[in-house]
Amino acid sequence: MIQFRKASPALAPARFPRGSFTISAAGSIVVSTLPGSFPRASMEAIGSVVISALAGARDLGTPFTEFAAEYAGLEIRARDLAGGAIIFLTPQEY
Repeated sequence: MIQFRKASPALAPARFPRGSFTISAAGSIVVSTLPGSFPRASMEAIGSVVISALAGARDLGTPFTEFAAEYAGLEIRARDLAGGAIIFLTPQEY
């Protein structure tokens, strides 16, 4: 006897969040406007890369005050805040 199961509903593609967060020079999240569903580990990973890039530029004697990158449908913009940074995440519209 053949048994049929009801198909699972299709999942909608995940959307990137829109918002910002501030990270200290030590790498801790200070404040965030991102949705609670956005993983804190992702914020910490993005923040770590931004802090490293800003610090590296300072160490080379070519500091910059703003960092911008596009990554897999997500625009990341960051501004230096005396060792820490404020980071803005914006989904890309295609």
